[in-house]
Order: sequence, then structure tokens, then C-alpha cells
Amino acid sequence: MRYLVVLIAIFLLMPMVSAVSVTITPEEIGEGDTVTIRISDLADGRVFALRMESAIDVHGRSDFTYQANAVAIPFGLNTPRITLSASPVTRAGIEASDGDTVKGMTRLGSGTVTISESLGSIPAGTIDLLKATGIAEDDADSVHLSLELSGTKTGPASGEITFGISGVSDGHARIIVLVDGNVVNDQLVTIGSPVASLPSAPGVSAGADDDMVSAASLDGTVRLLAKAGSVSGAGAQDLRIIQGDLRDLPTAWEPLSGAYSISPGSVVFTSPATISFAMTGDTGAPFIARYDGGEWQILPSRIEGSYLVAGITEGGQYAMMSYPPDPPAAEKSAGGLAPLVIAGVAGFLLLGVRRRR
Repeated sequence: MRYLVVLIAIFLLMPMVSAVSVTITPEEIGEGDTVTIRISDLADGRVFALRMESAIDVHGRSDFTYQANAVAIPFGLNTPRITLSASPVTRAGIEASDGDTVKGMTRLGSGTVTISESLGSIPAGTIDLLKATGIAEDDADSVHLSLELSGTKTGPASGEITFGISGVSDGHARIIVLVDGNVVNDQLVTIGSPVASLPSAPGVSAGADDDMVSAASLDGTVRLLAKAGSVSGAGAQDLRIIQGDLRDLPTAWEPLSGAYSISPGSVVFTSPATISFAMTGDTGAPFIARYDGGEWQILPSRIEGSYLVAGITEGGQYAMMSYPPDPPAAEKSAGGLAPLVIAGVAGFLLLGVRRRR
């Protein structure tokens, strides 16, 4: 009994882990006004993702600009990635300015143009501007933009992300905050006096209950296909595939992709949906795995053309993995001697080559 009392006392003295809290205000702004994202209890090591979606009326023009001004970030992001998707366009680019330093990327294409880049670590501080620009297709009435920034958080557990929005006088901006692949807040911000509503996210196509709903990651690596009537726990138009960092990878596995979250994490497919990963190069013996309870679990996977496919029944994080190739049989039988022999032979061959030169 005494030991039980001690255990209970220790448990009560342990610090409680608070849930992450995120609020996004205000819900209505004018062009250039400031949006504030308040974040509380975000621990280090968690994967933070901020996604902004917006529809821009081109008003008969071909060029467009969407800009976030004075972006203040209270914490740092390790291994960050930024992804921009724009459609329907013939050119799209993104530019970041921090004082006298300006960095930019531009891509040409037709229909949907995507730019996805890994960045160096982002420290806490203020970025002067993040700007998306491009040329819309000739017959386009509006351009749909999605900008996604993700990384592993480090620094203060609480703070505010603030920025102003320019380039949209009348429209909508949908702001989604995710932690470890799960949606913490999803807020639609109205800018000015828009006439049309914000369309579905790029890559998301939803229809009637008997139709199919599809979604794709902004970089085009992962696709999801499900019966519209089988989507439960979320609206079909709310489905997203968000890219993030791999965590807790088993030592015997080799990653063939990053982690991709089917969001919202609460979504359930009453009839199994299909998740597909694009394969490039020599993938060996690939498989798809799901991250659940701090562990990766292998899913039955199959190859269809240039895609690796698996059936899934719920949201969460998924990734494409592979086992490293088996060593040659001679190396296995020789045990620890084989590496020494191979290294010795390689050394003599290399020496002979150098002498012949």
C-alpha cells in the first residue's frame, strides 16, 4: 500500500503535457491588415505546418501577386520545407526578402505549377515579405494559390505569428495550422467583400456520394482516392495531404519519401481509400507504412505502374519505405572476415591503378 501511495504521489508531481492551443484572428480583414496566429504549449521536436490557401481574382489581367508582409515567427524551424502550388497558370514563382537578402524561385508550366524546396534552419524573427507571383492562363478568371511551410519546432513554447496580406482586395484566405500532421485550427479569413467562395484545395476533387473524391500533396508525390460517400469525420472538400518530417524511423528501414499526413487526422474511410506514392529510380522492395502510437506499421502494398499503392481506412501519417538490400551470400558466410578481405583487395587494386598512372 505504501508503494502505491508513493507511485500516486510521483504521478501527481509529474508535469502535465498540455495540448497545443491555436487561435487565428480576425475572421474579416481588409487588404494589408494583420492576421495573428496565437500558439500555446507547442513543445520542441513537434512538426509544425502552416498552410495558406487563397483565391485571387485576376480582373482581366494575366499577372498576379500575393504577398505576406512582415512575417513574425516566435520560434525556430529545423529542416523546414516550403511548397507553393498555383493554378491555372503558365508561370509561378516565390520570393522571400529579409533585409537586403532576397531569395527567389520561378517555374514554368501549364495548368498547375508547383515549387517545393528544402531550406536551411529558420530562426525566430521577422521575414520582411513572402511573395508569390506569376502569370495566369489566358482564359482564367482567378488563380488558386497554396503556400505551405513546415518544419520541426525549436524555441519558445508559446508566441504569436503575425503577417499582413496584400494582393487580394476581395477574396478569401484559408489558414490551416497542423501539429504532427493533425489539424489544430482551420480558419477561413474573409478579405474585403468577396462575391465568390474559396474553391476546394488544389488536388481535391469531390462529387456526389456515388462519385470519387481525390486529393494530392502539393508536390504531387502522394495521391488519395476514395468514394465520396465513404468519407466520415470530415467533409470531402476538407481533405488535405500535408508533407512533414519523418520521425522514429526503424534502423533497418530506408526512407523513400518524407512523411505525408492525410488530414484531418479524424477522417475515417468506411470503404478503404487508396493512397499512392510516386516511385522514382531503383526503389528495391518498397512498402508503405503508417505512423501510429510512436511506431511505424507496414501496410500491404502493391505496385501499379509507377506508383506504390495501399488501402487505408483512416487519416494520419504515411510514408514510403524500403529494406536495405541483403549482403551477398559470400559476405554472409564469411562473417566479420569478409569486409576485411574486400577492403584489402580494394586497396591493392586502387594502389595498382595509381601506380599505372
